[in-house]
Amino acid sequence: MPDSEESNVGRMPELTDFGMIYSAVGNILVVDLVMKDSLTGHINDPHPFPDMQLSIRADMARELAAELLKCADAIEVGLSHPSLKFID
Repeated sequence: MPDSEESNVGRMPELTDFGMIYSAVGNILVVDLVMKDSLTGHINDPHPFPDMQLSIRADMARELAAELLKCADAIEVGLSHPSLKFID
């Protein structure tokens, strides 16, 4: 883990758009992800992140969707993950 005085937010890819296709035959989803530097608009030299494609089995997609919804629900009620540390 990086030094606690160093932010892990900068230079992290941020999802800005996505698209999907799926196959019953392959039991998979293919997700196209469009990314940008999370500090774009706040710094002079944002890091370019390439767009990505990700294949996900249908069962894993359901697990991921459930976890994403739980996290989004927690954020909406003002909660943060217990491992996050904020430094003044």
